[in-house]
Amino acid sequence: MNVSAEQLIYLSLALALVPSILGVLTAYLKVSIVLGMLRNALGTQQTPSGLLIMAISFAFTWLIMSPVFLSTYDRWVEKQSVFSKGITKENLIVLNEVFVPWQEFLKAHSGEREKHFIKDTIKDSVSDEDWRVIIPSFILTELKEAFAMALMLLLPFAVIDLVVANILGGMGMFMVSPTLISLPLKLLVFTTSDAWLFLSKALVGSYSGVPGV
Repeated sequence: MNVSAEQLIYLSLALALVPSILGVLTAYLKVSIVLGMLRNALGTQQTPSGLLIMAISFAFTWLIMSPVFLSTYDRWVEKQSVFSKGITKENLIVLNEVFVPWQEFLKAHSGEREKHFIKDTIKDSVSDEDWRVIIPSFILTELKEAFAMALMLLLPFAVIDLVVANILGGMGMFMVSPTLISLPLKLLVFTTSDAWLFLSKALVGSYSGVPGV
């Protein structure tokens, strides 16, 4: 493949953006937010650590996105011969065919209200398949769903914190930190209810029944 210096620069920039793209345009966005909120709800400070949350989020992302990744890779193998004579504007159109599974995934997880908002913002005649529509729509939808799931996690633990604080205040134990009592209770509730399994099912199940998954 003949690649010019200018094309090499563009390729390097694209590779540099890959981590950000994978972080925003995959299930990683929702999973990382939910797991981060879960740590805050439990009040376990830095346990699990940020690095561990990142690793768990990547594991869930691969589980959820693997059909999309594999389908995209298969299409790339079929179409890579197009680029054997160099990169041109014409054969770059083939890339859109390669990323059709990804496009279907993003479209399936883009809310209608979000898509209408983006289309109204663009103020051009664009379809729902346009990347300018589905990418920001997907991000907005994932943020909405992530914080909705986080709210469901925060509420029961907030109730435990309030009950413990009121009981300690009623007993006149103002010098005792409510966290010393509420943390073991929250961990007890979380572990005995098999919350990890339910949370995993909720995260993976939110992407089931859609194209490519």
